[in-house]
Amino acid sequence: MRRPIFFKIFAGFLVMTVTLAILILILSYEIIRSHYIRTTAQNLQNIGLPLRQDIIPLLEKGDTEALNETARLYGHELEIRVTIIDASGKVLADSERDPATMENHRDRPEVKQALVGALGQSIRYSTTLEQELLYIALPIKVHDKIDGVLRLSMTLKHISDLLGTLLNRLIWLTAIIIVLSLMFSAIFSHLLSTPIRALSKAAGNVAKGDFSVRVAPGGNDEIRDLNESFNEMAQRLEAFFHELNAQKEELESIVASISEVLLVLDGEGKVTLFNVAASKIIDAEVIIDRYYWEILRSAKLNTLVEEAAQNPSTGEVDLAGKTYLCSITPLATKQAKVMVLHDITEMKQIEHIKKDLAVNVSHELRTPLTAIKGFTETLMDEAGSSSQEYLRIIHRHTERLIAMVNDLLILSEMEEKPSLALEDVNIYDLMKGLISIYEPRIKAKGLALNVRCPAIIIKADPFKLEQLLTNLIDNALKYTEKGEISVTVEIQGDAVIISVKDTGVGIPSEHVSRIFERFYVVDKSRSRSMGGTGLGLAIAKHIATLHGGKIEVESTPYMGSAFTVSIPVKH
Repeated sequence: MRRPIFFKIFAGFLVMTVTLAILILILSYEIIRSHYIRTTAQNLQNIGLPLRQDIIPLLEKGDTEALNETARLYGHELEIRVTIIDASGKVLADSERDPATMENHRDRPEVKQALVGALGQSIRYSTTLEQELLYIALPIKVHDKIDGVLRLSMTLKHISDLLGTLLNRLIWLTAIIIVLSLMFSAIFSHLLSTPIRALSKAAGNVAKGDFSVRVAPGGNDEIRDLNESFNEMAQRLEAFFHELNAQKEELESIVASISEVLLVLDGEGKVTLFNVAASKIIDAEVIIDRYYWEILRSAKLNTLVEEAAQNPSTGEVDLAGKTYLCSITPLATKQAKVMVLHDITEMKQIEHIKKDLAVNVSHELRTPLTAIKGFTETLMDEAGSSSQEYLRIIHRHTERLIAMVNDLLILSEMEEKPSLALEDVNIYDLMKGLISIYEPRIKAKGLALNVRCPAIIIKADPFKLEQLLTNLIDNALKYTEKGEISVTVEIQGDAVIISVKDTGVGIPSEHVSRIFERFYVVDKSRSRSMGGTGLGLAIAKHIATLHGGKIEVESTPYMGSAFTVSIPVKH
């Protein structure tokens, strides 16, 4: 049950006030009562001291009659009870009763104290008088020996009456104090709880989104500081909220204007944000809070999302009859991912048309080029010396065109039908055959050849692997005029590493990233003069990729190049 702060403060004051009032009332009553009893006891003692001197001679004579007369006289005049007791506890005289009818008083507390030489005092309830009595007992010494006890007693009725009247007044005074205190507590609780309630109400409004609410500063205390801090906080929150709203609207406008499909996924794969382009390709009325695989059905897309758990992933996916380049990036702040789908359908169609065109043109060019080469060779055998130079130029360019067409057909075939005829290949035997082919050309250029190749057997396509090595060695031979060519084969972990190094002209750094593109050449005039097609490195990269490996290059201009091929070992 919710209790207002006013009630808590007021209840605290109430409990504290009532508790203190009752404690003060009880303590005051006990202190006053004790004071009156001590005063009365002192008075009785003062009365008993001269009386004791009067009865000592009578006690020595054993005159019980005189003792009783003296006791009755003092008792009547002073309105007290006087009792004289001998050392054995026998009552010798009493101001109110016949001593002969009274029991032995040796066991009375005050008598016991007096018989040992001390001042005896006791308060007991008298069943005879039905009220409390105060007893004072004084020892009576005769010749330094305690021969008896003088006991004086007085009823406490007058003290009780006095204390009753006093208690009544104390109760009224306490009640007045309690009422005044509670009135003050109520006012104080109201003054204290009012600004707190106002602050609580304002905080509730802020929690509901009303950042314009403010509270009055109030007095000059901590509550004023709290109210001012709250107002400053609300003002800042309002500014932040407006700024966030502006940023949100700007972000929504940017997201809506993006032509690519944009989806934001949470850690569970549910869509939390999407743009207009996404709603056009997703055939669903509800997109938010749905799993992406419910609205975009693609096994490749699922794989890309799984790969993007820690690092970005990219790949092509087919959705709704179109091809998209999918990029998925994980967010660092939380377990979420941003998915962007770029429509590359038209680009893929153009690429396919280009490949078809290249294949068709290559097929169509092979026959006329072969014919031109044959007729040129015939003319070279029959023509005179004046025409030989022109025919040789025609023959050289025809061979270059034929090589380019052949390389283009090989590259197109690998791109269209990427397949491997895997078998056990001894790289040592394969390398030995290649070196025997290139060794005469290397010696003719005056180059040194260093080959280090152990007998390593791997699962590979021997024809394509030979093509890869042929292109790399041929490339090194073309662009190296002095120095050496090194071919190294070794096993590192689960891969075979093939390295072809030369000391040729090298490759400038701005060209390194593009040398594996088809038809890309660094020095076109040099490549043209050496019969290069610009397709050899592209073919080498495709062959390495088909084997599940990769090819890399490190080069320094005028110091040479190093091509490294890594092919996984398949058992």
